[in-house]
Amino acid sequence: MIPSAIRATVRDYIRAHRIFTPGPVVVAVSGGADSTALLLILAELADELGVVIHVAHFDHRTRPKQSAEDADFVARLANRVGAPIRVGRAERPTKTEDAARTARYDFLRRAATEIGATAIATGHTRDDQAETVLLHLARGSGVAGLAGMRPLRDGIARPLLAIGRRDTLAVCRGARIRPRTDPTNRSLRFARNRVRLKILPELAKINPRASEAIARFAAAAAELQTEDDLDLRRALARARDNDAIVIANLEASVRGRALALAWRDATGRVLGARHREALEHLTATQEGSRSLDLPAGRAIREYGLLRIVGDRPADKSDSATLIEFGREIIWNDWRIVLGGSARTNGAQEALVPKNLLRTLVVRDRHRGDRMAGRPQKKLQDLFTDAKIPASQRSRWPVIASEDKVWWVPGLTEPPKTAGGARLAVAAPAHFGNDLWDTRVRQVASKVDSVGTRPRKGPSN
Repeated sequence: MIPSAIRATVRDYIRAHRIFTPGPVVVAVSGGADSTALLLILAELADELGVVIHVAHFDHRTRPKQSAEDADFVARLANRVGAPIRVGRAERPTKTEDAARTARYDFLRRAATEIGATAIATGHTRDDQAETVLLHLARGSGVAGLAGMRPLRDGIARPLLAIGRRDTLAVCRGARIRPRTDPTNRSLRFARNRVRLKILPELAKINPRASEAIARFAAAAAELQTEDDLDLRRALARARDNDAIVIANLEASVRGRALALAWRDATGRVLGARHREALEHLTATQEGSRSLDLPAGRAIREYGLLRIVGDRPADKSDSATLIEFGREIIWNDWRIVLGGSARTNGAQEALVPKNLLRTLVVRDRHRGDRMAGRPQKKLQDLFTDAKIPASQRSRWPVIASEDKVWWVPGLTEPPKTAGGARLAVAAPAHFGNDLWDTRVRQVASKVDSVGTRPRKGPSN
């Protein structure tokens, strides 16, 4: 039985912040105490709130044996509350906190889209809020970071921010459920764990209710940030030009904060001081074109215009398309022409030998793809070395025949052939005029030079 005081606190918090609207809701459940308590509380409040619960569980593939047991536990929990369940699995084991978070939220957003959910509910508590604020403070993220997590933002609902970890454990005990434990939560390798296990216990010696105090501070910072956001949004609206920001239209006094807000809107990430300074430096001049990779996205400046491309999941890629002589193809906004005579501004070009005519297709990358020839480098490594944002990789053109990858425009040098039909590939406009920047060209040149190096002894 759920303690009535805890249930009432969560219900009042949901109402005060208008967290849910009637309809389907995805509830993220790992099997730990917090997410288990979340599901149990929402199941009791579902009729009152008018929501229909759909459980979602994600396997990061970091603990093979325990992962199967976690999924089974969550499935039985979903059955207990009478909710359908969806289980997702990472393509490969996630190695960092950021990678795990990105993979998990990609899955949750797909699940929400498929069922038409009004929100994704997560089990973040007041203690998680304190950890987040301290991490942001240490990284110099400004007022936006000190505001921590919000009750509802970008479709992510956090109804347990009003209660702490002791409360979620009490809910599990009341329901006679033993939640799952993740041993990685004790590893000091992760920054958040160091805050939880080292810093907060020391602060509790000064104030036993330190987490509550930090959470109240975050709420106050959020109010200030909301007022500031209104002014900054007005400034951004005046500076907008379709999907770009006219840098000159932002006053110097607000430019840094406005760009940080634009980044947060586009990527869902709060920039720390070092990254905010890098973004300001990028926009300090309007000469030439430059791009900058920051957490969760890329900033592209073309003279006086700035575009922000986030790493959020992209739309599905266009299907594989046969490259036919004389026909222009628009594939995921890339322009591809085989056999044209006119030069395409900003395009990469290659010569297609006769034996490959009528066999090449443009498609997205496939798992296990490798370049033809020597060395057979993985496409995954090419994208990583070139720091191509994750959101762009599934929409990046791969020129391939039936059995091999022939060319990846922008990531590998055009194949060397004695002659053939001209193939031109031009990137989408939002990539900027300098798509084939120095970094990408260096990656391509490195692959090419390694591939042409003699394996043993002198060449004949």
